[in-house]
Amino acid sequence: MKDRRHRRADTVTLALSYQLDACCKDGAIDAMVVADRDGLPLAGAGDAYACDEVAARMCVLVGPHVTSFDGTLLGHGAHWQVRMQTLAIDGNEVLVCAVGGTAEARKRQIARGAAGAARILAN
Repeated sequence: MKDRRHRRADTVTLALSYQLDACCKDGAIDAMVVADRDGLPLAGAGDAYACDEVAARMCVLVGPHVTSFDGTLLGHGAHWQVRMQTLAIDGNEVLVCAVGGTAEARKRQIARGAAGAARILAN
């Protein structure tokens, strides 16, 4: 079996960041973030401001009401095209968000990012 990873990490946060960074690059996504239910980013890649703002806003405004979202998220003087999916891991829920890029790219990379986050966080 061939290992596709190009970078290895010693911590969960760094492993998640590497996974999200690969998703951003492959999908031409502006940012991706994995956040806890309080809106605190566990890991992110790409535009740091977008990661922080989207994580906080999605957890407060959208996450408690739906398990997935695809649309425009408005912020203070900014707006982002976002796809979000909740992910249950060991009884805890995290949000995986993709920001920017095309709708199809967000869909593909959110699936990839969620699968990677599930694998990494399950260990």
